[in-house]
Amino acid sequence: MVTAYLFDRRQGKTIDSWADSVRGLSESEVLWLDLENASEDEGREARETLGLGDERFLVAGDPDGRARLEQHESYLRVTVVGVSDAESDPEQETVVVDCFVGSNWVLTAHNAAIAALDDFREIAEGEGEIGILDAPSFLSALLEWVVTSYLRAFDEIEETLEEFDVTALERPSGDPEPQIAMLVAARRRVGNLRRTLAPHRELFAALSRSEFDPISSEGSAERFAELTSKVDTALASARDAKDGIASSFDVLIVRTEHRTNEIMKVLTLASILLLPGALFAGIAGMNVNFSAHAFTQSGLFWAIIAAIVLIALATLALARLRRWI
Repeated sequence: MVTAYLFDRRQGKTIDSWADSVRGLSESEVLWLDLENASEDEGREARETLGLGDERFLVAGDPDGRARLEQHESYLRVTVVGVSDAESDPEQETVVVDCFVGSNWVLTAHNAAIAALDDFREIAEGEGEIGILDAPSFLSALLEWVVTSYLRAFDEIEETLEEFDVTALERPSGDPEPQIAMLVAARRRVGNLRRTLAPHRELFAALSRSEFDPISSEGSAERFAELTSKVDTALASARDAKDGIASSFDVLIVRTEHRTNEIMKVLTLASILLLPGALFAGIAGMNVNFSAHAFTQSGLFWAIIAAIVLIALATLALARLRRWI
């Protein structure tokens, strides 16, 4: 699917005949061409119209599908990796976004939807002065929302950990293995997202030096410098999420130990209750002739049983008085 947006000093709008608009772009206009899971014909048309030659759009899983910068004579190629909100599998949630930047046009190509880009599109459309930005500055504004997709992912992990902690405290599980597996999956997801995000810091730092390429301007360089700081903020969120996972594991261990202590308390109390009876039974069963008819009368037997019950009740009362139970 190909979607084209034309931005000028007054507004942004969707256009259909984007190929004709490329030739008539003025300095105060920026054309954004977004290719989401585009067909071969759509990709070929975009490459031919924008003069990209035989460039191949990267997708997730490609060896070169990582944050990087390529300089060409009339355009820049900036490859970034965003996070798809629609993909539930952590191993497939990252989406490669291939960006091509000319003098007053920007082309983005990706094979899955990214909610952050959709939000940027909704905000950019309508009244606004995005057209006063040059193409590299427009790209920096666009990529800021790509970084935002990581912040959303880390926020989602934080919310999941909060729910995990509350559940672990309110309803402790007899089998903690599924909960531990959940923490392991979250830790693996945070590590994967952080490793994917970290190279963007060097990428944006390179774009913050406008003298290194013919397309960037001083304004776009300043915007990319600010974007580098936002990447640092996202990496800090990754560290916070990592620490949160360790804290959740501590909560799980403490709650499991508490449950174990409760079980041990019950077993200990049961042992104390049965100990006097076991003692009397042991004495009564000793091979000692206290008297010829010491235990032949049923009254003495029932007296021993009553003593056992009384001692057990006294033990329970003492445990309740001391607040052991």
